[in-house]
Amino acid sequence: MKTYGPFKLSRRSYLLSYDIHSWIGIIGGLVFFICCFSGTLALFERELIVWENPDARTEVQGEGLGVDELYRKALAGLPAERGAIFVELPTPWNGTFHLRASAEGRLHKVYLDPESGESIDSADTTAFAFLTHLHTDLHLPRPFGRYLVGLIGVFMMMALIAGVMAHPNIFKEAFSLRVRRSLRLTFADLHKQLGVWGLVFGMAISFTGALIGLVGIIAPVMVLSAFGGDVQKATEAFSGPTARPSGISAQMRPIGSLIEEVEGRHPDYAVRSMSVRYFGDENAEVAFNLESKDHDRLLSGETHRVSLVTGESVHVSTFGDRGLGTRIFGAVQPVHYGLFGGMGLKLLYFVSGIALSLLIATGSIIWLERRQQSTAGADDRRPRYFWLGRLTTGVCLGLVLASVVAIAFGRFAPVGVEPVFWCTWSLAIVAAFVAPSSYISIRIGGFATAAVLAAVAIADLSMSKTLTPHVVQVDLVLLALALSSAAATTFVPKGGFVRKSRIKQPAAMVQASS
Repeated sequence: MKTYGPFKLSRRSYLLSYDIHSWIGIIGGLVFFICCFSGTLALFERELIVWENPDARTEVQGEGLGVDELYRKALAGLPAERGAIFVELPTPWNGTFHLRASAEGRLHKVYLDPESGESIDSADTTAFAFLTHLHTDLHLPRPFGRYLVGLIGVFMMMALIAGVMAHPNIFKEAFSLRVRRSLRLTFADLHKQLGVWGLVFGMAISFTGALIGLVGIIAPVMVLSAFGGDVQKATEAFSGPTARPSGISAQMRPIGSLIEEVEGRHPDYAVRSMSVRYFGDENAEVAFNLESKDHDRLLSGETHRVSLVTGESVHVSTFGDRGLGTRIFGAVQPVHYGLFGGMGLKLLYFVSGIALSLLIATGSIIWLERRQQSTAGADDRRPRYFWLGRLTTGVCLGLVLASVVAIAFGRFAPVGVEPVFWCTWSLAIVAAFVAPSSYISIRIGGFATAAVLAAVAIADLSMSKTLTPHVVQVDLVLLALALSSAAATTFVPKGGFVRKSRIKQPAAMVQASS
C-alpha cells in the first residue's frame, strides 16, 4: 500500500487530512484571521496606551508625589460606596497614576499626574482596548464570547495539524519558493513556508488561547477533581483566606512604606500595581502585584497580600513554588501574550502574528482561486467560490484598514472609535464585492493602510506638545510599518494568478463580476 509523507499516511488518511484542513480553514478562516490579527495588535495595549493619550505623556523628573498622597487624591474622584480599588503605578510605558473601581453599577477611572497630582481627564481612550476586546471575546456577551474564542483556538490547532499531514512534502517545500513559474505557485509556496516556519508559534498561540478562553469551563473541572468540588477551599489555596470588612475603623499604614518593605524583601521584583480592599477598616488589605526585573523569566509575577493595619503578610500567591501542573498553567498567559523576554520578544511575536494572519488569508484565497479556475466540477458552484473569495478579501483587508483607522481616531478623536471602526470595516467589505477584482481591492486597501499609518505618525510628531522617547519610538515604528505595507502592496498583481486567456469563466460568474 502506498503511503504519503513523513507520517506514512494511507491515501484515505491523506485525503481525509486534506479535507479537514481545507474545510476548517474555509469555514473558520475568517474568524481565525479576526482573532489572530486583533491579537497581534493587542500585544502592545499596555505600551501604546500612553501614545494614545497625549495628556498622559508625563515623565517624572523628580521624586513626584508619594503613593499615599496620590491615592487619597484619586479617592476623592470616586463615590463613597465602592468595591475593590485597582491602582497602576507610573511606569516607563504609562506615566500616570491610574486608579479604577466599580461603583454605582459602572466602572470609574481616575488618572493623575504623578508630579502635580492633577487629574487628567482625557486619558481614557478606547482604540487599543476596543481591539483587545475584539480579540478576547469578539465583542460578544461574556462569557460566551470568550468560550467561542477558546473553541476557535481548538479548531486552529486541528487545522494546523491537518495542514502538515495534508501536504506530504511540506518540510521539503519549506525551502522552495517558485517565483518565475506563476504567481499562484509563488503564493502557494509562501503559504507552505509560513505554515512550516510558523508552526511552533501557531500551535503555541492556539493552544494557550484555547486554555485562556475555556478556563471558565476547565477551572471548575480542575476544582472538582483537585478539591472535591470545594470552591472555597480552592480559592483559599490560590488566593489565601477571604477578607471581610468588620465595620470598625482603624489607622492605615502608609502604602508607600509597605511597598518599600515588600521590595526590600524581594530586591529582584518591583511593584507595578496593587489592589486595595476595605480602606479604613481594621481588616483592610492591599495586594501588591510584583513583576520580576528580569524580563526573561517566564513565571515573573507574584502577588503579596498585606494587612494595611499591621503590615503583616496575609498570603503570597506565586506559580513558581507549586507543582509542575500549576507552573504550566501559570505560563499560559505569559506565553500567549509575550509577557516575558522584553520588547524584543514582543516584536518577534508581532512579526509571527502577522505571518500567521497571512497564512490564514493566503490559504483561503489560494483554495478559492483554484476552485474558480478549475475546469472540472459543476459550473453552478463557481459563483459561490467567487462571492466567498470577495467576502474573504473584504473581511481580512477591511479589518486591517478599520483597525488602522480606529487607531488614528483613538489618537485624535477617541469619542468616535467604535462607530468609525465598524463603518470602515463594513464599507471595505462592500467595496470588495463591487471592485473589478480582489487584487485591485488588495492594492487599494494596502496603499490606503500605508497612507493612514504614515499620516498618523507624521501628525503625532508634528502636533504633540510632549514627545517622550517612548512616543517617538512608536511613531517611528508606525512609519516603518507604513513603508513596509506600501512595499508589500506593490508586489500584489493587478489581475489574477494566471493569464486571462487560460481561464474559462462561466456565464454566471461573468455576469456576477460585471
